[in-house]
Amino acid sequence: MQKRREIFSSVLRERGCKGKMAERRHQGEPSLLVQGNQPLIGIPFEENGQEVVRYFAREEEADQAVADQDVQDAMSLAGAWSHLDWDDMVETLDRIRHESKPTPPIEL
Repeated sequence: MQKRREIFSSVLRERGCKGKMAERRHQGEPSLLVQGNQPLIGIPFEENGQEVVRYFAREEEADQAVADQDVQDAMSLAGAWSHLDWDDMVETLDRIRHESKPTPPIEL
């Protein structure tokens, strides 16, 4: 434990952090240490059907997490309509198009 404190204090000195080091207590949940003047960015995500908030100390990390989530959301759509009958859908769209009254011309 003493060795960890020495390493942690060394890292804080290298980064120019001031102040006392907080005592780390094992609570079963991950923790995040930031400087007092550093913003903390919280972004809600859905994981395993539940909404969670992930926190980031750097904008680059937050942007990357959002981009990764967007890619996952797009990938999850692949095959979302594969259970539908394509021919039936085309016929239905064609029927709707022919039954709908056209929009009158727009005058400027």
